Amino acid sequence: MALSAAINAVFSLGFFLAVFGLPGRRLAWGWPDRLAIDFLPQAGMVALMSALVPVLVERRAVARAAGTAMRPVRAIVLAALAYALCALALGGILGLACARLAQSIDGAAALALKLAFGAVLGATITRLALRTR
Repeated sequence: MALSAAINAVFSLGFFLAVFGLPGRRLAWGWPDRLAIDFLPQAGMVALMSALVPVLVERRAVARAAGTAMRPVRAIVLAALAYALCALALGGILGLACARLAQSIDGAAALALKLAFGAVLGATITRLALRTR
């Protein structure tokens, strides 16, 4: 979980810098920056990769520890897609809530929020996905 959180925070940092640049200005939740909408691709990809990669990497060890057969890859992929769809809803709700609360946010605060969101979501989804059988 900690590794997933760190990896997702680093990916969130990279995408934030690529899309919004260095945090030296206020960012609008709506137009022109559309920071609120950015929660959707972030949530979807963080959830997809957090539910897919660790489970595929650890499926043999998990099966051995549980004394069961390995989960089929197809089942893991479908579960990861389901987690991604749920996370899209969560990202949409969070983005909408942020946009309703304020017009804009300081760039550094936005970056911290996006890093925390990516890390917490990644760790949570990884934990859930590894525990799901």
